[in-house]
Amino acid sequence: MRKEEKVRFVEEWSEEIKNVPYAVLVDYRGLTVAEATDLRTRIRNSESTYRVVKNNLARRAIPGTGLESLDEHFVGPCAVAYNDHDPVTLAKTLVDFSKDNPSLKIRIGVIDGHLMEAPEIEQLSKTPGREELLSKLLYLLQYPIQGLASALNNIVRNLAVALNQVAAQKK
Repeated sequence: MRKEEKVRFVEEWSEEIKNVPYAVLVDYRGLTVAEATDLRTRIRNSESTYRVVKNNLARRAIPGTGLESLDEHFVGPCAVAYNDHDPVTLAKTLVDFSKDNPSLKIRIGVIDGHLMEAPEIEQLSKTPGREELLSKLLYLLQYPIQGLASALNNIVRNLAVALNQVAAQKK
């Protein structure tokens, strides 16, 4: 890679990761081409990005970005997976893949500037995803309204039953 290409890459990638709060560094050594392709596909399907970056170029690109705390961890062969919307989905994708393919080693991650070791990322992958949490919240918001509607319906039904019984007694 020529110097101009390196400078252009650093500028472009720095701009791309400028507002990225969630990233995970992985060691991909030992993955076959098919496994690496599968990993890229899974990450793309989770609306995330996976990139193998030269360590020196990464260290030049990350100052001033959300990945700045990963600076000293760009050592040896590594790749970075990141997104800007859901750390749980990213963690689940990587942990699930690493269970099927032990060659992939999760090194370290960052969430909003906080470094997370591999065991913490595995814990994060076990938490419910954003969609599941939103559906639970919606259920919890609807439950009191459903309860109120059911209680009001019971009052009206009980009143109708009582009026029918009074009418039956008067006949």
